Formats: sequence, structure tokens, C-alpha cells
Amino acid sequence: MWLLAKCLVKFGDKLKPLRVYSRQLEMAEYPYPGSVLQLSPRSLRHERSKAELRDITLHHRIREEQNPHSTAIKEFDHRIKLAIESKGEELTEEEVEDYKSLLNKARVHELQRHDVILCTCTTASSPNLTKTVSARQILIDECAMATEPQALIPLVSNKPEKIVLLGDHKQLRPIVKNELLRKLGMSKSLFQRYFECRSQTVMLDTQYRMHEDICKFPSEEYYGGKLKTEVNPSSSVLQAGSQQTHIVFGNVIGEEVSLVVSTEKGSENSKANRAERDVVIRLAKVLVKESKIKQQNIAILSPYNAQVSELKKELHGLKMDKITVTTITKSQGCEWSYVILSTVRSLPSKEIEIQPDRAWRSKHVGFVGDPNQINVGITRAKEGLCIIGNQELLSRSGAWRQLLRHYRARNFVTEADMISVRKASCKHSLH
Repeated sequence: MWLLAKCLVKFGDKLKPLRVYSRQLEMAEYPYPGSVLQLSPRSLRHERSKAELRDITLHHRIREEQNPHSTAIKEFDHRIKLAIESKGEELTEEEVEDYKSLLNKARVHELQRHDVILCTCTTASSPNLTKTVSARQILIDECAMATEPQALIPLVSNKPEKIVLLGDHKQLRPIVKNELLRKLGMSKSLFQRYFECRSQTVMLDTQYRMHEDICKFPSEEYYGGKLKTEVNPSSSVLQAGSQQTHIVFGNVIGEEVSLVVSTEKGSENSKANRAERDVVIRLAKVLVKESKIKQQNIAILSPYNAQVSELKKELHGLKMDKITVTTITKSQGCEWSYVILSTVRSLPSKEIEIQPDRAWRSKHVGFVGDPNQINVGITRAKEGLCIIGNQELLSRSGAWRQLLRHYRARNFVTEADMISVRKASCKHSLH
């Protein structure tokens, strides 16, 4: 959403966009007596609103001079801050109600003066929006990631004349952990249902991100070979042996370990692979130091939070914090010049079954073998994609087997220690 918002900001007052965050996030940034009781632990850990969007963010705009209620709101904010710091008296119950009423008036003032509202499906049902905004057109971005009930919220909360669903059901799907609900079809999005009906469906068949070598496999495997590439030809600094390449799969037989990591959802059990970590760090270092690729043009992705945590620690020690390190799930919608993907899962060769059953694959490959997640991970790179993993184990997954077969036929597979980079010329130092 924030990428879309950043694009809309460039149009200035022509579109008048307004980013409306959830009330929970607003209360986390501007708490008042009793508000913390309405916040779940997850909400309290949640990231703050984007600083780049401050000028179009509702709960910040109501505190700016153009809003007639801003002065009174900021006076309350100051008193609340002093009370929290034990430097002043707390608001009375009546004053809290006055404050909340003031906030509502200020929100309505802003909503009435903006033409494009940016919010989540859930936030679209908030009373301030439904009572103030008449949404004639509703566009749901990344709709294939939302459950059907989630996608229906803005549609039934308003009376739109036109509805546009944007998404890709071949990438991340709705997360439904309850097995019974999955069996009942809850993991199928509203977007996918409409797509399968082929009713008023349009496929955007031209991509402007990936080099054609990177695009070829996902196009053939996921989109029936229909994806067209319109990207200016570019060279890659990645090398497999002495061969320059836009794609390389580096084989590593590491050892996966289970770790407990802290995430925005709380503590969770996750997996890491330190042999893969070391390979990834080596490649990141040479990309930056030898090929002169800017850190912000590099991303390291992994399915596991523990591996993300391990990689971040190492990069911090090397003062390479500007390299993006995140999970595949969080990378959807983003792009970088170079992407290194660490798959983590590994077993000694003697423990890998030749024809494993579903239970074995679930235990030893897990969600790393999910075709949709693979599709996301391998389509983030523009110029160079490097995948690090245990090819013998991954080939027991149908989706990875297809990918590795495609890569081997084009000499994209090698041992990880054979991967290197071309040293920078003046041209490549500009990346």
C-alpha cells in the first residue's frame, strides 16, 4: 500500500490522496487514557505509520494547521504526554470523551476534502469512513492475498458503482491456519473465484522488471508462457565459474537449526542455516565491495524469520545495514536489482528419501516448497537472482524440481563456492 501511496503523492493536489490507518495504529502513536486497553500485544509491536506519507496520513493531518481542530487536539496531546510522564494530571472521563469527539470532527473535515482514500479492507468499514465518504469506485490491490470475507468488507460497507480487483493468485494467497476452514475453501480468495469464472478478467501480460532470463521460468511455469518482457537489456555482475549469468543456483549442504526469534507477532519457533548464511554474506560483500552495487539495490530473502535475524546481525557488524533483509512474504510487490534467496532447509544426503511421501515432504521441505511463495521469491530481481539451497532436498518438492530442471538445462546450477562477481567498471559502479 505504501508504494502506491508514494506514487500518488507525486501527483500533488490533483488526486488528493489520504492514507487512513487503523484506529489501533493511531492509538499506538497518540495514546490517551484507556486506549492501551484496546490494543492487542501484536498492535503494540506493530510498525508505525510511514514517515514518507506523513503529509497525507489522516491522524497526522488532523494535527496540522490546515485543520480547524488541530490546535485543540495538540493541546490535549500535550496534556496526555505530561500525564504519561507523570508530570501532569490525567484527563477526566469527560475530557477523554471531548477529546474523542474532537478527533472525529477533525477526521470528518479531512475526509470531506480528499478524493482518494487509501486504507485496508478492514479499515474501510470504520464509521468515520462509511458515514462520510461515498465510495463510487473501489479498487482492492493485492486482492488475491485477502480472504473472501476480508475482500467483501469494503464492498458491503459502501455502495460502489465500479469494483476493480487487482492481484495475482499465482503469488501469495490468503493465510488460513485452521485446517477445517482451508478444506471448506476459505483459502480461495474472491479474486481467484472471479478469475476462474473468466468473467470480465484482464491479464496484464507485460512485465517491466525482470531480465528475460529471470522471467522465462515463472512465465512458463505459472502463466502459460504468456508473460512478455519489455526491459532494456542489461548485464549482470553475477558469475557461475567464469560464465556471466543473470541467474545462479548455488548448492550448499548445510545444517538447519531451530531457533526462537522475536517477531511483530511475538516469539516464534523458526529455522536457520548458518552455512547458507555465510555464503549469502560472502556474496553480499563482494556485490558491494567488488562490483560496487549500492546496498539499497540488494535484497536478501528467506522464508524463515530466524534466517532473516541471523543475516541482519551479520550485516550490521559489517556496516551493511542498507541491504534489505526480509522474508519472502514481506517482499511481495517490491523489487531490487539483485536478490539473494536463502532457502534454509537441508538434510544430509543419506537421509533424503528418493521417493518421499507427502508427510515426509511436509516435515523436511515444508512451506519452502509452496509454488506461490517460490514464484514471489524468484520474481523480485531485476538484473541478478542468486538462490542458495540444498538442491538434492529441494528437488523432492515438485515445484523446486521443475525449477531446477529448467535451471540445469541452462547451466544456472553450480556449487555455491563457484559463484563470484565481476569487478566493477565505471558503468557498473552506477547501479
